[in-house]
Amino acid sequence: MSGISWLPGVFGQGFSLVFVRDVPARDLLSRFGCSEESVQSLTSSDAQEWELEDDDGGAVLSFGDGGQWSFALQRWGARILEEGVIEQVSAGTELVALISTATAPAFVHALDGEETCGFDPGLPHLRSGTDPDRFLPQMAQAGLPTDGTPVEGEPVAAMLRFAETAFGLSLSQSSLLHEEHLSGRVLEDSVSCECGGVSCQHPGMSM
Repeated sequence: MSGISWLPGVFGQGFSLVFVRDVPARDLLSRFGCSEESVQSLTSSDAQEWELEDDDGGAVLSFGDGGQWSFALQRWGARILEEGVIEQVSAGTELVALISTATAPAFVHALDGEETCGFDPGLPHLRSGTDPDRFLPQMAQAGLPTDGTPVEGEPVAAMLRFAETAFGLSLSQSSLLHEEHLSGRVLEDSVSCECGGVSCQHPGMSM
């Protein structure tokens, strides 16, 4: 199965999926603040087990390449929404983030370190960013009304349909679940700094 609409059925306890244009998966590891020493190739189930083995060891993300877009998948949480992460991950490129966690669902589009459009798919008429009306036709087509009309059906499903049609995003379910992908653990003391938009670790500094 391709597309991305299948994600809620597989990651029912929550996920955040970030697509980044023309940035190799290995480069995304550092942009997200993953320790180079932690990087290994794992299946999705092995990455999940690794994270559960050490709840205090930092989030584990899986990374992969696919055409123009590379991706980063986090189970349960949303590292991408932490302070400064959108800026450093999208530096010099385009980012699409799709979040469905226990806290709240969210869509974020960013260009070169700046959020252009963001919204809760349950409240698509309330948008933020420098260009909040950028995707109005595509949102309406996917079932995300921008006039305050309630969303019919499941808002997260509509958000994923929107991302598929607006950006052509797709991810093979079989590949993601059964093949090995680069995985890394986020360092708890990783911070944003002036080093090309990537995450560095400086003594005495913490998030």
